[in-house]
Amino acid sequence: MKKVLTIVAVASAMALVVGTGSAVNAADKTLKIELISKGETHQFWQAVKKGAEDQAKKMNATIHFQGPATETMIDKQLEMLDGAIALKPDAIGYAALGTTESVSHLKAAHTAGIPVYMFDTAASCPGALGTASDCALGVAYTNSKAAGSLAADKMAALIGGKGKVLVIGHSQTNQTGIDRRDGFVNRIKAKYKNITLLPVQYSEGGDALKAQEITSAALVANKDLKGIYGTNEGVSIGAGQAFKAAKLTKGKVKLIGFDSGKQQVANIKSGLQSGAITQSPMGIGAKTVEALVNYVREKTVPKPLIDTGFYYYDKKNITDPKIAGNLYE
Repeated sequence: MKKVLTIVAVASAMALVVGTGSAVNAADKTLKIELISKGETHQFWQAVKKGAEDQAKKMNATIHFQGPATETMIDKQLEMLDGAIALKPDAIGYAALGTTESVSHLKAAHTAGIPVYMFDTAASCPGALGTASDCALGVAYTNSKAAGSLAADKMAALIGGKGKVLVIGHSQTNQTGIDRRDGFVNRIKAKYKNITLLPVQYSEGGDALKAQEITSAALVANKDLKGIYGTNEGVSIGAGQAFKAAKLTKGKVKLIGFDSGKQQVANIKSGLQSGAITQSPMGIGAKTVEALVNYVREKTVPKPLIDTGFYYYDKKNITDPKIAGNLYE
């Protein structure tokens, strides 16, 4: 009987040790996080990746970051999302290209027990985001409508509140592109009656060559054009190239862009481009990873909306620390 009790006691102790060890290992293990971006080629996404990687190192996690070649490849991105789900990672970060198309895929991740936190652009999840959602916990994002509105105010000031302005969008389908366009257009229509908006044109995915072609044609067709607003890095670079090709006097036509990147920053410093809106791409990456790791490890529920902020920068304030810290080259 004594021998039986000893065996039971040892077994119980071993179970306690194993149980405790499992809990410790679960807390301490290196978490695997899949991040599905809207692209990889633009420097913006490389900055998001850098922010995510830096945060992951601080929190004992690893990330696998991927995105399609262009921001029009919704089907390709959804394939990547499905592939990430199949790997059964600890968590997934997702930037929605297909805001409606991706919902069923995100629900599949939820069914598989994989928490999802979105970044940059949210999918059109039904109902509120959070733990009760079968779609996603939330989204780390830039308030793109507010950013577009700020760009409109800056443009109006640059052109004296009157004249023709062209908006070149980078997407008609993803919510970020829509909001950046609408924030600008709606503010101009509501506040600046003497500014004439030409029909919006699109360089799908932010293709710089296409944006250059659109800008060149607009300059020929509208000799009195006062300003151009480009909704992403590629569009802004393409418009700048058209300015160079047309040998425009710097500042004759005002150009306000979005994001940063080596070429866009150089154009602003030289006076070719008037200014741009910068997001905090590294902050977007970092906040997404932070939200996911804390949720997986601590069950700390992240805010459904984490606004990572934005700024307008130009030649005068480009070296301001709060601006410079959000620029990437």
